[in-house]
Amino acid sequence: MEITRKTPPFCIGIGCSAGGLEAACEFFQQVVEKTGAAFVVIPHLSREHQSKFSAVLERFTKMPVHRVEGNMTLERDHVYVLTEDRMMIVEGNHLKVRRRYSTEIINKSIDIFFKSMAKAYRENGIGIILSGMGNDGIEGIKLIEDCHGLVIVQDPDTTDFNILPQAAINKDDPHMILPPADIARFLLKYLEIHDSLN
Repeated sequence: MEITRKTPPFCIGIGCSAGGLEAACEFFQQVVEKTGAAFVVIPHLSREHQSKFSAVLERFTKMPVHRVEGNMTLERDHVYVLTEDRMMIVEGNHLKVRRRYSTEIINKSIDIFFKSMAKAYRENGIGIILSGMGNDGIEGIKLIEDCHGLVIVQDPDTTDFNILPQAAINKDDPHMILPPADIARFLLKYLEIHDSLN
């Protein structure tokens, strides 16, 4: 990975589907300090309709929010939101985007991104699962843990749709299970401690 002063030391991947926008807004509203991390949000979106996810999210954070439609370079304290009909991986500090194939009936965008983040960031990769349906992301969080990264899952009792976070809890052993605002507060302390040790 090419290291510059803008290169984020941590990559925080946030996967969600139904009910995830509200949870993401609650999370980012509490990220009131600069962490130096890059935040990448992978929501499940309709193929046909332009998503307003990033437009809504930018009302809840002072960080720049980007709709990721093509390849981009990650920067510290920026938020990147995957757009409709796209799949994305991270290599080094670069997001690489492609169209979602017509054969990809089941959306595995969270797994695809989380697996790439685990390989690229190792112990500095952080995977968060918020409200949603299905089980996308389960394979990804297992690889994040195998690479000694951090996995946090939204408390199912605080979700609009608890199937995805409950599946993550049942099939994995996340480090923390918290409501969205508390996930943010925990991360701020976690990253502050890590920063003080370096």
